[in-house]
Amino acid sequence: MKIIASALALLTVLSVSTLAQSSSATESVLQINRFGWAERTSQFWCEGCSELPPATQDYRWRHRPGAGDFAVLVNLKNLSRKPIKSISLDFVFRDSATESEFLTYSFRFEKVIGRGKTKQLQHTIAKGKEPDNFRPARPNYELLDHTRFCGDGPLALDRTTRQVVRIRDNAKLLKVIPCYYLPNVTQIEYTDGSTWQP
Repeated sequence: MKIIASALALLTVLSVSTLAQSSSATESVLQINRFGWAERTSQFWCEGCSELPPATQDYRWRHRPGAGDFAVLVNLKNLSRKPIKSISLDFVFRDSATESEFLTYSFRFEKVIGRGKTKQLQHTIAKGKEPDNFRPARPNYELLDHTRFCGDGPLALDRTTRQVVRIRDNAKLLKVIPCYYLPNVTQIEYTDGSTWQP
């Protein structure tokens, strides 16, 4: 499912109004090729755990390496006529059934992206760090843990019909993908000092 949603993300092109000093025409300035959010734990955190008592399994799960550390990844292409100096993004998490927002993570990437160039940007959020980069601020671990099950967008592949559908319209998908996230560009700063904001 995530593969299909990621493929759809490849088609995502943010069309934004050009800066005030240019014409009033609409111009594409940024293309988001891929994006992701994940907990930074190894999938091999506990080999042989199935043979251990449930209390031991639970303890090892709660104390696995990287528990509570999350990472954000965005692959962007600069379609504008100017090199980008920095990009501010919000990762907005929504409930799949209601599509209501329950968490937002904001971050600013300070990376130069030349005209027509593509760059992959990554950032790790260590457990308990950057509490004010979240809305609501200082989210508890349970809320962050819930994001591990979020899909990358409101669409997914229904394996029965082989159709891409909205998660909220499919009862089976709602059980597997209770939430989703999307990146939202909030500001672009160019190397010439000019900025763009939606």
